Amino acid sequence: MSSARMFRVAFTLSCLVPTAMTAQVPAELREAMRARDEAVAKADSATWDRLTTDDFTAVLADGTLLTKSERLAQFKTLKAMTPAPAQQEQVKHYGDVFVRRAVRQVRDTGAAWVLDIWVKDAKGWRVAAVQVTSAKK
Repeated sequence: MSSARMFRVAFTLSCLVPTAMTAQVPAELREAMRARDEAVAKADSATWDRLTTDDFTAVLADGTLLTKSERLAQFKTLKAMTPAPAQQEQVKHYGDVFVRRAVRQVRDTGAAWVLDIWVKDAKGWRVAAVQVTSAKK
């Protein structure tokens, strides 16, 4: 097989492979993730608000769907806690979006899988959506 043909075959096959892969996370995104995780643990509503898109939605483990304003109102009633490190964290890059999945300690519910969707807009890296699902041990 000619090298040109091999290149075309390799290129075609690479197009069939999903674009998701373990991501090289930009430093400014990694910092935004760290700051938002800390804001959640410390009940820092101002930082949480800054790092969350206006059209944000969250689906909690019990199936409740919350808008940004509903989650922010709920968030403002929380007490600070010591941040717990994420377990089994994985970040994948899909075009202009980063998806992070990890097992986290969630208030009053124990361990949960938390999936958050990060987008970059004029205000920087922010979370657009969160899905929380109970984690089995």
